Amino acid sequence: MEWKNCQALKAVFDGLRHLYVRNNDEQNCDCRDWYGGCRRNNESWIDDDTWYYSCNSYNRSESKFLGCKTSWRINRTLITANDNRTINGFWYSCDITKFRIKYEQEAACVDDCDVYHVGDTFRHGYFQYICLESGKWITGCFYQNETKDWVLMRIGETRYNGLVKHVCDKYSDYPGRVQYYAQVRDDIPFKTPQNKGINQNLPLQADNRLKYQPVRWLHETASYFTECSDKYNVKIRYLPPTVKEWSTAAPYHR
Repeated sequence: MEWKNCQALKAVFDGLRHLYVRNNDEQNCDCRDWYGGCRRNNESWIDDDTWYYSCNSYNRSESKFLGCKTSWRINRTLITANDNRTINGFWYSCDITKFRIKYEQEAACVDDCDVYHVGDTFRHGYFQYICLESGKWITGCFYQNETKDWVLMRIGETRYNGLVKHVCDKYSDYPGRVQYYAQVRDDIPFKTPQNKGINQNLPLQADNRLKYQPVRWLHETASYFTECSDKYNVKIRYLPPTVKEWSTAAPYHR
């Protein structure tokens, strides 16, 4: 058996053992959680990284469902039950019925510290991306022309700017990766006489202290597709047949 499978089984057994201990801890059983385990009064917890509960009662009553925790995109904000909120331009909802509880968030692409809506195009370095529900895809490359303006070219295009050749394409042997490169053209002869200034049609040298002319070119690569950092945009937990729809009202104490 592989090591990962062994670790997974160990985690399951540890969870079952912990559940057995909590189920039989009669002195600390003020509420029952989703799994039937015991919880103490005034205790709160998060199940499955999303569902937020609390225990505000005694006599092994059902725990109270408070709402859904969002992803780290907005620092794990709590969306209360049956609420729909828009935060920083993106919507999030937490819905509960007698059959299930459901968390949903608007799909987005996160690039460094910026968040983009589905359909947005944006630039990162030399590449242009489009945001889709599955992740971000490269749609083209940027190069700088003789007036220092940035020009977009699509994947598969080649542009010429004086003596410089700009290429945006995918590797033939690895189409999952896009490359942009700029290099001196080899189809046009040129000279660079000494003591005659700098040929502005050529890319800058990497190091002016070099004795011989270096091969001057630029090469950048990036993945053609990058999966969204969010693990999910919709998450559902179905209520067991023995559990009624949880009340979101304040608990009643005699």
